[in-house]
Amino acid sequence: MSLKLNISFLPNQFPRALTLWELADFSRALMNIEGLTRLINIDTCRTIKIENFVKSKDKVGTRPQTFSIDHPQNVKSFSHGLSFMPMSDWDFDQLLIWGFDELIKQRELWWRSVLQHPGLLMVRVMQEDYDIQQNMDDIRYHESEGWNHAHLPKISNGKPPPIDEMVVDTRVNPGHWRFKPGYIEGVSSEMWLGQHFFKHVGLDKQALYDVDWLEVTELGNVTHIRAYHKPFDSDVGEQRELQIKLRKLLFGQSPHTDDPEFKLLSQFQPPVR
Repeated sequence: MSLKLNISFLPNQFPRALTLWELADFSRALMNIEGLTRLINIDTCRTIKIENFVKSKDKVGTRPQTFSIDHPQNVKSFSHGLSFMPMSDWDFDQLLIWGFDELIKQRELWWRSVLQHPGLLMVRVMQEDYDIQQNMDDIRYHESEGWNHAHLPKISNGKPPPIDEMVVDTRVNPGHWRFKPGYIEGVSSEMWLGQHFFKHVGLDKQALYDVDWLEVTELGNVTHIRAYHKPFDSDVGEQRELQIKLRKLLFGQSPHTDDPEFKLLSQFQPPVR
């Protein structure tokens, strides 16, 4: 099982993206936790010693608002990554880490300052394969992976001819996510919510304490919630029910949610497995 960590911030918190790299001390974390000595700088597609990454990127000055690295081993290329980028069209910035499972599992060793950053919006930890399957709308990809999609509804991709085609309507998947103005509408079994999150979605934090199926803990300026004992990896049964309830709880009051009741998601009946 490979993991994915998604951390989002208010926009323009890190005009120099490497400030975030240094805040988390990713150079030391990648060496001590993942056992790496080198990494691939995606900007240059070159392998570089980890201790030289910040100095090299600052010197070159390319894409100062972003950073992106890959695993130095060819066999793990593209399956591992760490990337920060502004999502300007959606008014937030995001840090993504995938494949580096030990870095994600041992996050307590590097992320305290990141978690308590005043611009933090939301953090989600996901099972990567499940996240991909729940959000992939390309029918050919489903077929290449051997994923059954016969039961899933299909819709037009909304593009003009000749690139119009039918795709999977992922809105019936409890693990699907959507970009919204200022945040990502998506859930995970364990989440960390910054103070700005509640403002963006119009949610009274007390609502989290009013349900008996959610563990809630205050961690300084961040609210930690846990709905399940491991990352979600199923779209049926108890896990499906929890994902739908969590989505309604967190985003049902948001002015940017198209369907506050998530009827399409709630009314869809997946096949019994």
